[in-house]
Amino acid sequence: MRALRTIVVVLFVALGFLGGYFVGWYLHGENVVRLSAGEADAAKKAGDLQQRVIEELQGRYYKPVDVDKLSQSGVRGSLKSLNDPYTVYLSPNETRAFEEKQSGQYSGIGAALEKTKQGLVITSVFAGSPAAKAGLKPGDVIVTVDGQPTADAAIEASIARIKGDEGTHVKLGIKPKAGGPVKTMDIVRRRIEYPETRRTMQRAGGAKVGYVQLYEFGGLASRDVRRDVRALTARGAQSFILDLRYNPGGLLSQAVDVTGIFETGVVTSTKGLHSPLEVLETNGPVGTEKPLVLLVNGYSASASEIVTGALKDHQRAEVIGTRTFGKGLVQSVVPLGNGAALKLTIAVYLTPNGTDINKKGIVPDIVVRDDPKTKKDEQLQAALKYLTGQM
Repeated sequence: MRALRTIVVVLFVALGFLGGYFVGWYLHGENVVRLSAGEADAAKKAGDLQQRVIEELQGRYYKPVDVDKLSQSGVRGSLKSLNDPYTVYLSPNETRAFEEKQSGQYSGIGAALEKTKQGLVITSVFAGSPAAKAGLKPGDVIVTVDGQPTADAAIEASIARIKGDEGTHVKLGIKPKAGGPVKTMDIVRRRIEYPETRRTMQRAGGAKVGYVQLYEFGGLASRDVRRDVRALTARGAQSFILDLRYNPGGLLSQAVDVTGIFETGVVTSTKGLHSPLEVLETNGPVGTEKPLVLLVNGYSASASEIVTGALKDHQRAEVIGTRTFGKGLVQSVVPLGNGAALKLTIAVYLTPNGTDINKKGIVPDIVVRDDPKTKKDEQLQAALKYLTGQM
């Protein structure tokens, strides 16, 4: 993904990476807002009101006021009234956090998270990362970052605070998933690099099963998944498991291309009040026609749900796990000048059958819960058991 000044078709991620928030956006071919006369007049009146209030404060308040702070606070307050956690104002620092991630490495603590009413829930922790060494686990909640609460802050703002130069410290208030009081943890940031995928060969009733875990829908996701499918096929894989658990999403273009590795046809459609209906399809080429299982859970979001919905509707894959996150909205990130930006929801996306999964998620064909108290991966075992009967 390039900088905000370029036009890229992607999908906003519901979740974020600590220290390097991975975001996608859907930006149309023009960056000029076209309003009706009534809309323009309403916007002008709102702007005039804000200007009048700031001028009165400048001229009458009992001590000096920070106009920039007032302006940003006013914008953030206005957006909060929409009750849409995905529509937020991004400061220059928060905007830079979007762009830095695209290098494939970043300086942070090495975990992924989801924004909730309680704060930021950790959804996964990278092996060998500072977060892993500190003992952080999926399900733990980050309630403060350097003393700043996360519950009412935009996820981008919290991530910007968590990010920092390698070797510097960040203090996190952690509410353990297992319960108990909030713990304050001092973690040293370091440079993090992570792969898009992981592949292994599994066994199901004596047959070889190619297993591919996709961590996110970054710019090389489809290339890496296709490479892994090809390599596992060469090693004799008779079926496949695509693991999208804890995958927060990413590029819409990559969701389409990953779907195309397994099936052709309609992948998704998007539509909003100011965004005309657009149907996205894939022509492949298909990388394998062998039996396929998708593994999902409550942290499979956004682009993960697009792939899941498409392959499920086309009856190409059996979906196993638990209900997905339910992020069915598309965002646009618009530069505002001086490095700041506005991220706003512009459309909803639907599965090929026309299903709106926003706030609903996708229910698997076979519901299997993973017991965190055991070392056994119950969902993976269920997938292998299912494939035993398919080969």
